[in-house]
Amino acid sequence: LIDSRHKPQPIDQEFMQWLAEKEIPFVMVFTKIDKLGKIALAKNIGAYKVEMLKSWHKLPQIFITSAVKKIGTKEIIAFIESLNPQFKEII
Repeated sequence: LIDSRHKPQPIDQEFMQWLAEKEIPFVMVFTKIDKLGKIALAKNIGAYKVEMLKSWHKLPQIFITSAVKKIGTKEIIAFIESLNPQFKEII
C-alpha cells in the first residue's frame, strides 16, 4: 500500500526490492487518491513509475484506490478472486 499523496519513499522501494529478491509477487496499490487533484495524483504516480524503472525493467501491476469513495475496490476484489484458485491448488 502506497500513500498517493507522497513522492517515492526509499522505504517503499527497499521493501519492493526485498520482495523481488525473495521472489514474492506483489502489486502496487496507491491509496487515498481522493485526497489529491488529478494533476497531483498523476504526477506522484508518474514519479513512482519513473523511479521504479531506474532499477526495474517492468513494473508490477498498479491499482489506484480510495476507501472513502470506493474507487478501485471492484478491481482489487476481481484481482484477488482471480488469484484464489492458485492458492487452492497449493493447499
